[in-house]
Amino acid sequence: MGKANIPIALNDIEIFINGENNLVGIGEVELPTVETSTVSVNQIGMVSEYDAVLTGHYKKLEAKIKMECIDETLLNFNNKGELMIECKGVIQKMNRITHAPTYIGLDVTFKGMLKKFDGPKLKPGNKLEASLDLSLSYYKVVIDGKEIAFLDVFNRISNINGETNGKIRRMLGLL
Repeated sequence: MGKANIPIALNDIEIFINGENNLVGIGEVELPTVETSTVSVNQIGMVSEYDAVLTGHYKKLEAKIKMECIDETLLNFNNKGELMIECKGVIQKMNRITHAPTYIGLDVTFKGMLKKFDGPKLKPGNKLEASLDLSLSYYKVVIDGKEIAFLDVFNRISNINGETNGKIRRMLGLL
C-alpha cells in the first residue's frame, strides 16, 4: 500500500530572529534554492558539452522574508551583527489507514546578512507590504529530526540529502 501517511500542508509556523519572536507582520519566508556549481567540459572525444557537478560546491544562497505589513519591530532587523532566522513549523500528514491527522516537526535555520529591503508602497487603505532579501552563509533544514540539508559556507560543510563533502574535507586534513 505504500506510505501510511500522506503529507498535506504546513499546519503552522513560528519565526525567531536572533532567538526572539518579535518581528510582526511576516507573511511568508522563501527559503533558498540549493543549486550545485558546475564546470562545462567539451573535450576531444566527447560528443557533446557536459556540465560536471562539483561535489560540495553550491551557488549563492539567498532567502526572502515577505512582510504583509511593517511596523517599528522592523528596526531590529539590521546588519549590526549576523542575523539568525529559525523557522519552527509543524507539517500535517493524513494517515491512510485511520484517516486521522499526524504531525511532524520542521526546523529551518539560516544565518546571513540583510542584502536588500524593498519598501512598501504608500497608498491609503492598502497594506504596507515589504520584503527583505538575505545573503546566507549558513542553511540547515531538519524534518522529523532528520537533517535534510546543511550548508555552512565559511566552514566548508555541505550535506544535501545524505551527500556530504566529508571525503574531500578529510583529504584536505579538515576532519
